[in-house]
Amino acid sequence: MTSEKKQEFMLRISEANRSRMVVILYDMFLTYVKEAENSRAGEVFTLEDMNTYKTGIRNAKAVLRELIDSLNMEYDLARRTYQIYRFVERELIMADIRRDPAGLGEAEKIMKSLRDAYASATEEDSAEPIMKNTDTIYAGMTYSRGKLATDSVASGTNRGFLA
Repeated sequence: MTSEKKQEFMLRISEANRSRMVVILYDMFLTYVKEAENSRAGEVFTLEDMNTYKTGIRNAKAVLRELIDSLNMEYDLARRTYQIYRFVERELIMADIRRDPAGLGEAEKIMKSLRDAYASATEEDSAEPIMKNTDTIYAGMTYSRGKLATDSVASGTNRGFLA
């Protein structure tokens, strides 16, 4: 994942409420799966491509584990979602073992549809962000060519984050 993408996720996380956090996790999962798929795009599969492929799958599994751990199993919907997550996890494991990204497409398709469902539900959630005491970030184009610069109101201070 590029440093720009990491910064984007960090900014979204600092401003997210609980339901938006789930959508962010789905987006992170899809980013890692896409990374793994793109590493297998060429005809020649180098050692660097293999490392990128395995890292993408490993990171996608870590995000999936976070989604599984966040389920409240008291509800029937959570138990059903757990079964879907387990299927996706098996697809990732098989894609890793076989070094064949065929299963990644199915996992990506399933998680994208779940992400879209959560995103539509998130629109109705008006809860406050989870993190308190965070900086206000301003982003915009500056005089440097083609770069997006961000600036914080309290840059240089150690304010800490409260969750």
